[in-house]
Amino acid sequence: MRLLLIEPSDNHHETVLTLIAYASRLPVLSSLWVAVPERWKGLYARLPEVNGIVELGGDLSVEHLIREVRKQELSHVLYNTAYGPLPFRLSQRLRSAFQTGIVHDTEKLHRFSWVGWAVGCRMQHFWVLRDRLWQTLPRWWRKKSLSLPLAALPSSLEAALPSIAVPPGERWFAIPGRIERKRRAYEDLIEALKERRPSANWRFLLLGPARAPHSDWPFLQERIRRYGIEEYFLVFEEPLDFATYHGYLRVCEAVLPLIHPTIAYWEKYLKYQITGAFSLAFTHRKPLFLHRAFSSEREFMDTAFFYETPLSLIELIERGDSSGHFQLYQSEQWRVEWGVERLWRGLTGGERRSSDPLL
Repeated sequence: MRLLLIEPSDNHHETVLTLIAYASRLPVLSSLWVAVPERWKGLYARLPEVNGIVELGGDLSVEHLIREVRKQELSHVLYNTAYGPLPFRLSQRLRSAFQTGIVHDTEKLHRFSWVGWAVGCRMQHFWVLRDRLWQTLPRWWRKKSLSLPLAALPSSLEAALPSIAVPPGERWFAIPGRIERKRRAYEDLIEALKERRPSANWRFLLLGPARAPHSDWPFLQERIRRYGIEEYFLVFEEPLDFATYHGYLRVCEAVLPLIHPTIAYWEKYLKYQITGAFSLAFTHRKPLFLHRAFSSEREFMDTAFFYETPLSLIELIERGDSSGHFQLYQSEQWRVEWGVERLWRGLTGGERRSSDPLL
């Protein structure tokens, strides 16, 4: 098997890393290529699991990819984001390779989206990233799809994680992702910290770049300064490289997605997609502190602690070190081999067996 992973945007690269981790463990894999924008080439070039890189950009990307697929004799193409102009055009013209992908937003399959349905129909198989998203798909889409947990890093990246020391007495909590108020309830957390004023040794690490386009950090920073709670936040102005980003996640006590009913994306996260914070917590086996609306979902049964309000989130953290409350990540789906098997099944047509734990 000769596999090409395609991600034309600056999003969902935590998904690419897990796919590399799973694919590199397939005994039948002889070559693994990635196609990414120019700014990401250097990061993937450091991973020995990757055998080749195709640079994306401009109107010639589709023609360039078709030539590379043929030149490298790539047998399988996996769209890391199976939506958008490039997957739409490439899936229409590419006939020589088995086509698969990740559907990050299943709303496009519940309603009629020409691009979403066209790419979905042309792929021989696809995955979604949460079991509930798969269970609620229309039956005809479930027939050619599986859920896939993202819970691993490439071995080379694991070995390259820097040693980051948490200062004695401090407690670190990760809030991954772009700093956008529509995606995460930063203001709920800020208001709760203003009202309750917990121990001064807490640090909330905002791991998205503060200077990114559309960042809401200037607005949030002004409110944080007005309330005099700057000491609780650790912010990074520019994007971190893969190893440093995951190094910080590895030493945090827990991951906070901050998905609350107050954000614009509340319904989307409940019904149609995941936040990358879920996958990052799974990858590093960190507990999630999560709104109670998610408490019935299988993925969170042994991975999350739940709260109802922002103040009850503060109370949850105050109760102590979350890692000792119960045995985390004990179910079968958190074994790397389980994810590898799910990837393999999709790359070979998605044949289901009665022993599958999801059936």
